[in-house]
Amino acid sequence: MADDSSRLEKTLTALLLSSLRGVAQKEQVVILDRAGFGQTEIASILGSTSKAISVRLAEIRRASRAKSGSK
Repeated sequence: MADDSSRLEKTLTALLLSSLRGVAQKEQVVILDRAGFGQTEIASILGSTSKAISVRLAEIRRASRAKSGSK
């Protein structure tokens, strides 16, 4: 059973990475954040650091607030 779980996880990871191919990192972060991944998980998936993802998420959220506030 553990082997099936491991296979499924690897398959899903490959599918995720494939779907993110060619997408700008900012959008990748948004997609993964909305999918419920944490900073550390996003960093691991994208080959970055948790700190860099934290900064990127703060920028994204700040821009989102500014955009919604200007309406």
